Amino acid sequence: MEAVRSCLDPFFRIVRRIILGFAIAAGVAVLVMMGVTVLDVVLRIFKVGIIGAYDIVRICGALAISCALPYITAVKGHIAIEFLHRRISGSGRMAVDVLFRLIALALFGFLMVQNVRYGFSLRAAGEQMPTLKVSVFWIPMIIAVNALLVCLVLIYHLLHPDEEMIVS
Repeated sequence: MEAVRSCLDPFFRIVRRIILGFAIAAGVAVLVMMGVTVLDVVLRIFKVGIIGAYDIVRICGALAISCALPYITAVKGHIAIEFLHRRISGSGRMAVDVLFRLIALALFGFLMVQNVRYGFSLRAAGEQMPTLKVSVFWIPMIIAVNALLVCLVLIYHLLHPDEEMIVS
Protein backbone atom coordinates (compact mmCIF):
# COMPACT_ATOMS: atom_id res chain seq x y z
CA MET A 1 0.00 0.00 0.00
CA GLU A 2 2.88 2.32 0.79
CA ALA A 3 4.33 1.79 -2.71
CA VAL A 4 1.01 2.76 -4.30
CA ARG A 5 0.85 5.92 -2.20
CA SER A 6 4.39 6.98 -3.07
CA CYS A 7 3.77 6.40 -6.80
CA LEU A 8 0.63 8.53 -6.70
CA ASP A 9 2.13 11.42 -4.70
CA PRO A 10 3.30 13.43 -7.77
CA PHE A 11 -0.13 12.98 -9.36
CA PHE A 12 -1.90 14.18 -6.21
CA ARG A 13 0.41 17.23 -6.03
CA ILE A 14 -0.88 18.26 -9.46
CA VAL A 15 -4.47 17.54 -8.38
CA ARG A 16 -3.96 19.78 -5.32
CA ARG A 17 -2.87 22.68 -7.54
CA ILE A 18 -5.88 22.20 -9.80
CA ILE A 19 -8.21 22.10 -6.79
CA LEU A 20 -6.70 25.31 -5.41
CA GLY A 21 -7.16 26.95 -8.82
CA PHE A 22 -10.82 25.98 -8.87
CA ALA A 23 -11.21 27.21 -5.27
CA ILE A 24 -9.90 30.62 -6.38
CA ALA A 25 -12.34 30.52 -9.31
CA ALA A 26 -15.16 29.81 -6.83
CA GLY A 27 -14.16 32.86 -4.79
CA VAL A 28 -14.03 35.03 -7.89
CA ALA A 29 -17.46 33.74 -8.94
CA VAL A 30 -18.92 34.74 -5.55
CA LEU A 31 -17.34 38.20 -5.85
CA VAL A 32 -18.75 38.62 -9.37
CA MET A 33 -22.20 37.54 -8.14
CA MET A 34 -22.07 40.10 -5.35
CA GLY A 35 -20.73 42.86 -7.59
CA VAL A 36 -23.26 42.30 -10.36
CA THR A 37 -26.15 42.11 -7.88
CA VAL A 38 -25.17 45.27 -6.04
CA LEU A 39 -24.40 47.17 -9.23
CA ASP A 40 -27.68 46.05 -10.81
CA VAL A 41 -29.69 47.19 -7.77
CA VAL A 42 -27.92 50.56 -7.68
CA LEU A 43 -28.32 51.10 -11.42
CA ARG A 44 -32.03 50.25 -11.24
CA ILE A 45 -32.47 53.31 -9.04
CA PHE A 46 -31.49 55.28 -12.15
CA LYS A 47 -33.74 53.09 -14.35
CA VAL A 48 -30.78 51.44 -16.11
CA GLY A 49 -29.87 47.98 -14.75
CA ILE A 50 -27.44 45.40 -16.15
CA ILE A 51 -28.60 43.41 -19.15
CA GLY A 52 -28.25 39.73 -18.34
CA ALA A 53 -27.60 40.21 -14.62
CA TYR A 54 -29.80 37.23 -13.79
CA ASP A 55 -27.91 35.04 -16.28
CA ILE A 56 -24.53 36.14 -14.91
CA VAL A 57 -25.59 35.43 -11.32
CA ARG A 58 -26.96 31.99 -12.30
CA ILE A 59 -23.72 31.05 -14.06
CA CYS A 60 -21.57 32.31 -11.18
CA GLY A 61 -23.73 30.47 -8.63
CA ALA A 62 -23.28 27.17 -10.41
CA LEU A 63 -19.54 27.78 -10.80
CA ALA A 64 -19.09 28.86 -7.17
CA ILE A 65 -20.76 25.75 -5.79
CA SER A 66 -19.14 23.24 -8.13
CA CYS A 67 -15.65 24.78 -7.99
CA ALA A 68 -15.65 24.96 -4.18
CA LEU A 69 -16.74 21.35 -3.64
CA PRO A 70 -13.36 19.64 -4.33
CA TYR A 71 -11.58 22.04 -1.96
CA ILE A 72 -14.12 21.52 0.83
CA THR A 73 -13.80 17.76 0.36
CA ALA A 74 -9.99 17.96 0.34
CA VAL A 75 -9.84 19.83 3.65
CA LYS A 76 -12.54 17.56 5.13
CA GLY A 77 -14.73 20.60 5.68
CA HIS A 78 -18.04 18.76 5.45
CA ILE A 79 -20.25 18.33 8.46
CA ALA A 80 -19.64 15.01 10.18
CA ILE A 81 -22.23 13.15 12.17
CA GLU A 82 -20.46 13.44 15.51
CA PHE A 83 -22.99 11.58 17.61
CA LEU A 84 -22.56 8.54 15.36
CA HIS A 85 -18.77 8.75 15.44
CA ARG A 86 -18.68 9.01 19.23
CA ARG A 87 -20.76 5.86 19.69
CA ILE A 88 -18.62 3.50 17.60
CA SER A 89 -15.10 2.20 18.08
CA GLY A 90 -12.05 3.29 16.11
CA SER A 91 -12.24 0.36 13.69
CA GLY A 92 -16.00 0.89 13.34
CA ARG A 93 -15.36 4.55 12.56
CA MET A 94 -12.86 3.55 9.91
CA ALA A 95 -15.36 1.12 8.35
CA VAL A 96 -18.11 3.77 8.30
CA ASP A 97 -15.74 6.32 6.76
CA VAL A 98 -14.67 3.86 4.04
CA LEU A 99 -18.31 2.94 3.33
CA PHE A 100 -19.40 6.60 3.09
CA ARG A 101 -16.43 7.47 0.87
CA LEU A 102 -17.21 4.57 -1.47
CA ILE A 103 -20.85 5.66 -1.68
CA ALA A 104 -19.78 9.26 -2.34
CA LEU A 105 -17.32 8.03 -4.97
CA ALA A 106 -20.14 6.22 -6.77
CA LEU A 107 -22.46 9.23 -6.52
CA PHE A 108 -19.90 11.76 -7.77
CA GLY A 109 -18.82 9.37 -10.54
CA PHE A 110 -22.46 9.17 -11.63
CA LEU A 111 -22.78 12.97 -11.37
CA MET A 112 -19.69 13.39 -13.54
CA VAL A 113 -20.95 11.06 -16.28
CA GLN A 114 -24.42 12.58 -16.31
CA ASN A 115 -23.07 16.13 -16.52
CA VAL A 116 -20.83 15.22 -19.46
CA ARG A 117 -23.82 13.67 -21.24
CA TYR A 118 -25.96 16.70 -20.42
CA GLY A 119 -23.26 19.09 -21.62
CA PHE A 120 -23.01 17.28 -24.96
CA SER A 121 -26.78 17.33 -25.34
CA LEU A 122 -26.86 21.08 -24.64
CA ARG A 123 -24.14 21.62 -27.21
CA ALA A 124 -25.96 19.54 -29.82
CA ALA A 125 -29.17 21.50 -29.17
CA GLY A 126 -27.32 24.84 -29.31
CA GLU A 127 -28.78 25.84 -25.93
CA GLN A 128 -28.04 29.43 -24.82
CA MET A 129 -28.71 31.73 -21.86
CA PRO A 130 -32.01 33.56 -22.40
CA THR A 131 -30.73 37.13 -22.22
CA LEU A 132 -27.02 36.99 -22.99
CA LYS A 133 -27.27 34.38 -25.76
CA VAL A 134 -24.14 32.62 -24.44
CA SER A 135 -23.79 28.87 -24.97
CA VAL A 136 -24.29 26.92 -21.76
CA PHE A 137 -22.86 23.48 -22.62
CA TRP A 138 -19.62 24.31 -20.82
CA ILE A 139 -21.30 24.76 -17.41
CA PRO A 140 -22.15 21.05 -16.93
CA MET A 141 -18.68 20.22 -18.26
CA ILE A 142 -17.08 22.31 -15.49
CA ILE A 143 -19.38 20.64 -12.96
CA ALA A 144 -18.23 17.25 -14.34
CA VAL A 145 -14.55 18.21 -13.98
CA ASN A 146 -15.17 19.21 -10.38
CA ALA A 147 -17.06 15.97 -9.72
CA LEU A 148 -14.01 14.13 -11.08
CA LEU A 149 -11.79 16.12 -8.72
CA VAL A 150 -14.04 15.18 -5.79
CA CYS A 151 -13.66 11.52 -6.83
CA LEU A 152 -9.88 11.91 -6.85
CA VAL A 153 -9.99 13.51 -3.39
CA LEU A 154 -12.11 10.64 -2.10
CA ILE A 155 -9.60 8.14 -3.52
CA TYR A 156 -6.82 10.10 -1.79
CA HIS A 157 -8.74 9.92 1.49
CA LEU A 158 -9.23 6.18 1.05
CA LEU A 159 -5.46 5.78 0.59
CA HIS A 160 -4.62 8.26 3.40
CA PRO A 161 -7.49 7.82 5.90
CA ASP A 162 -6.14 10.09 8.64
CA GLU A 163 -4.94 12.96 6.42
CA GLU A 164 -6.50 15.94 4.79
CA MET A 165 -5.46 16.30 1.16
CA ILE A 166 -5.04 20.05 1.61
CA VAL A 167 -4.35 21.51 5.02
CA SER A 168 -6.48 24.61 5.44
